Amino acid sequence: MNKLRKIRLNKKQKYYLSSVLFLAIVAIFLTWFIEYRYFSNSVNLTWDFYFGKTIIFFYNALLVFLLLGILWGVFRKPTTAAEAGWITLIILAYINTNKFASRGTPVLPEDFQLATEASALTKFVSPISIVRLISAIILVVLLTRMINKLIAKRLNLYQEKTGNTWWKRQAVWSRLATIAIFALALYGATGCIRYRSGRTEQIPLLNTQFVAWNQAKNYENNGFILGFLYNFEKIKVEEPDDYSQDTIAAIKSEYTEKAASGNISRTKISDTDTNVIVILNESFFDPSVTFQGESFETYYPHTGGDILPNLHAIEASYPSGKMYSLDYGGGTANMEFEVFTSMTNYWVNTVPYTALIPKAGKIPTLVSMLKSANYKTTAIHPYNGGMYKRNIALPNEGFDTFITETEMKHTEHDGKSQYINDQSAYAEVLDTLKSSDDTQMIGLITMQNHTPYNADTYDSTEFSVTNTDIDDAHRSQIATYYQSIHNSDQYLGDFIKSLDSLDKKVVVLYFGDHSAGIFDNTNNSSNKQVRDLSRITPYFIYANYDAGFKDMNLPTTTPNCLANTLLNELKRQKDAQYYMLDEVCSTEPILAPTYLGDRGTSDAAVLTKYKLYTYDILSGKQYWKK
Repeated sequence: MNKLRKIRLNKKQKYYLSSVLFLAIVAIFLTWFIEYRYFSNSVNLTWDFYFGKTIIFFYNALLVFLLLGILWGVFRKPTTAAEAGWITLIILAYINTNKFASRGTPVLPEDFQLATEASALTKFVSPISIVRLISAIILVVLLTRMINKLIAKRLNLYQEKTGNTWWKRQAVWSRLATIAIFALALYGATGCIRYRSGRTEQIPLLNTQFVAWNQAKNYENNGFILGFLYNFEKIKVEEPDDYSQDTIAAIKSEYTEKAASGNISRTKISDTDTNVIVILNESFFDPSVTFQGESFETYYPHTGGDILPNLHAIEASYPSGKMYSLDYGGGTANMEFEVFTSMTNYWVNTVPYTALIPKAGKIPTLVSMLKSANYKTTAIHPYNGGMYKRNIALPNEGFDTFITETEMKHTEHDGKSQYINDQSAYAEVLDTLKSSDDTQMIGLITMQNHTPYNADTYDSTEFSVTNTDIDDAHRSQIATYYQSIHNSDQYLGDFIKSLDSLDKKVVVLYFGDHSAGIFDNTNNSSNKQVRDLSRITPYFIYANYDAGFKDMNLPTTTPNCLANTLLNELKRQKDAQYYMLDEVCSTEPILAPTYLGDRGTSDAAVLTKYKLYTYDILSGKQYWKK
């Protein structure tokens, strides 16, 4: 009878086996950890995800394991790989927590395009939370060092390499092989993420689906790691079908002919002396808004009377409407991009100011069109000019001058707010108007109403919500926010009075970019119509002269249509792309994933042309310009 031989592992085999087992255990732990942090430190929700979506959980763990394997090849020791992975997830969880608190949406890969603005972004978070983050990182470093010393050698988790040459001592070839093996495995394991097409994709293998239009839901369904990796594709702008020089030339020819015909009955921009001001008011929202039969005040009743009396008086006298914001609680630069360029972020799905416009160079915009008609162009932003790379993006849009907080003459703050108030911003606009006899185009991006909404910002507040289903801290946040937009409304009223008495013709396109991300009752509602309330902001067109406005009730639309609405109200001649916008904005006036959801856009031919135009200018060969 033959004796069974015991399987004996040599030192190298023991090393690899124990290391793989160690990283597998760490991957499961880190997957549980990141879900725990994503669910706001809720143990119950984390276990619900584990038991309710076991396949998804372990698929996330597999992805973490493969990422750790790559780090193992980089750092050589599996314990160091585990340390690097844990610290990375701690930082990701911290960023996600702060972003979700203000915007109700998880961290996305494109958010790291703002890494160069990290110092400015820290002003939006609590200093105590930063101390906790640093402490957590230090704790992980100390803990892993201790594990490395006390356990690593005993478990044979790394090998000492000897040899006369550097690459032998550093085990270069085995490390490169480890990286290659795990990278190829990761590439194969993420195939279902990379090869996708629609806005909602079923993944039968995992018994789940990706949801492109709602990333909070996407992360909840599929886990943090899988949801985050899914969004890497958004950084790359895919070339549309039928994109070519001939196609773009045909589109431009079509709308150039329409412009030649349509402009006959319109006034030349160069024949007017009307100054144009476009005002993006940060986080300006009307709490009395109604939309699709729903009223915001149903969910947030308050005391103190009308919060925005001046806005409502302006809306009663001038053309006004509702803007469907692309987001709530953030994303200002994306709204700004759409208004100035009249392009859409619907297909691009990134942050054009940071990812695309700096590379695109000079692009056609409302600003560049007015500039070509001899307008003097100035942008004003009472904050850091480098935020969202505005110092690059705005000149590429046609602004010759960019006034930031460091160049402003007026820098007053309200209460303990860290931001320059709207009163100072409007004073800067008035000074700019008076500084030159040239006809001017001024773009103002305010900051007063930006988060955070700390309880001690104002000595007292005039408005308070009467909900019984929210805690005192949240109630205090809302009261601070209401006071801020009320003050902003007062400054708006004063600004309009100043323009009324100005001896220059001025037209103003004014809009709120989004609401604050603090209204959980609407933001997190299971009813889409209620959720939409948080995305509706006011806009109006004012003139201090008889502009002969043709429509008082302007359409509900997304920011990409606002500049064209302004040109149509003023009956000004416009470039070819704005005649394409006429068709786009009548076909799909609200072009936003959160509004359209799974159904997506219509199959209208003009939307295909619009998509091609947007791609050509931002990411393509710019045949339109040539």
